[in-house]
Amino acid sequence: MDKEILKEIFLLTLEVIKVFCEMLWKKTKGFFCLIWDRFFGVTDISSPERGEEQVWGDTGEDTWPVSPKGSLARTDNPQPPGEVKEVVRTPSISELPEDYGDNRVVLMVRDTECLFAYWELRKEILDNILNTLGSMAHSAKIVLRVYDVTDVLFNGNNAHTYFDIEVTDGTRSWYIHTGKPNRSFYADIGFITPNGTFRLIARSNPVKTPPSGVSEVVDETWMSIEALYAEISAPDEFGSSASVRKRVHKGWQEILKEGVSSPEAPRVSAISKE
Repeated sequence: MDKEILKEIFLLTLEVIKVFCEMLWKKTKGFFCLIWDRFFGVTDISSPERGEEQVWGDTGEDTWPVSPKGSLARTDNPQPPGEVKEVVRTPSISELPEDYGDNRVVLMVRDTECLFAYWELRKEILDNILNTLGSMAHSAKIVLRVYDVTDVLFNGNNAHTYFDIEVTDGTRSWYIHTGKPNRSFYADIGFITPNGTFRLIARSNPVKTPPSGVSEVVDETWMSIEALYAEISAPDEFGSSASVRKRVHKGWQEILKEGVSSPEAPRVSAISKE
């Protein structure tokens, strides 16, 4: 056999033996480290292969936040003297800002005859409008103008009626009593001058108040309790047992006695049979 081939086989064998010895050494070292930690409680911190051990079950969730002065807060499980448990510092939550830099008014329905509006106005827009009013700016007032736009494609000038509500400076919301159920509304906020000139600042979304009273819409696919009871009581081709009929009869009698026999009651989806 060629010497070069024998040399290659010998080197390859050495490499295999080397890898096997390294694996065996790691396993043996890990085993002895585990035994040492178990009986002596000392960890070989010099070994780069041993990472930080995790203490299972200790998540820090039972720790109270740190007080503002930076002192350690008490924990649910008091520690023995001499032991100090690490306190988890919870991030502080910032307060909500007073405004978001928007220029808008939002209209919402509270009930059949009342709306709720809230708004945010940008100062630079207010200043620009007051500058255009000139000498009338000092006597101009901010008003909330509410339009009745029922069945109308509103363009700002074709509302059925409207009324103004004067709002004081700094007010951010208002309850609007319309007294009109089943009607559609818009709301504008703007400046109004003594001569009646209205300068728009922002316009709201449209809303519609619900109708008052009980709805006249009736679902014709529903079945009355009397008809459903008659359908259950009728004999079928499968011949249900007398005990099942007796229980069904008793149950429906109790329902009818409690006064649930309204003209239109929900259909029962399914009834089990024995």
